[in-house]
Amino acid sequence: MEIYFGKDVMVMKKMKTASLLIASIMVFSVFFGCNKTPEDTSSLASEPTLSAPESQAPSKASSSSPSSAASSSSGTSSAASSGPDDKATSLKNIVTSNKEFNKLFVNNPIDKAYLAEMEKATSTADMIKVNEKYTKLWQTEIDSGYKKLLAKAPDSKKKSYQNRQEKWVKGTPDDLKKITEKAQSAGAMAQLEASGETMEFYRERAAAIYKNLYTHDAKFTYAYSAKK
Repeated sequence: MEIYFGKDVMVMKKMKTASLLIASIMVFSVFFGCNKTPEDTSSLASEPTLSAPESQAPSKASSSSPSSAASSSSGTSSAASSGPDDKATSLKNIVTSNKEFNKLFVNNPIDKAYLAEMEKATSTADMIKVNEKYTKLWQTEIDSGYKKLLAKAPDSKKKSYQNRQEKWVKGTPDDLKKITEKAQSAGAMAQLEASGETMEFYRERAAAIYKNLYTHDAKFTYAYSAKK
């Protein structure tokens, strides 16, 4: 009986030892897991995160009209308005290869008169009328400026100026058609958009002619007179 009891004691001791060993392993596992650093727990934690390029981040500039950043092939840009409430009180900033002429043209009397009249316009119809009026005025400047240019230019330059003008005149119908077609995207404001861009079309050509005239006659005058 004592020998059998002794075996039971041995068995119980082994079971107790095994239980202590299991308990120790569990405690060690919990302690080790709680003290792991982020780098130990996951390899993904150390991977860099991707963010959108800075240029894609929302900004005040992104809320402005898309046309405010538009540039034409002639090197001009404009800040456009979205309708009568905003008023088209801005014109394209015409930039030519002659810096001195650019300084002179930016203060031309026709633009000043245009902006003054556009500021007084109270409806879309009024604004269209102003654009149409100044389209005709710029057409007059083209005719007048071109005649002065041929009169002042040396013979060696005249042929070149004539060729440029003939090319522009020939391409005008297609250019005006493109302006009208593009303006259709403006919806209800299509007519206003087209009238404004048409006016700018003739204004840009007049500027090109006067830039050439300026190289031969820095004291040239415009056909327009505010007193008319």
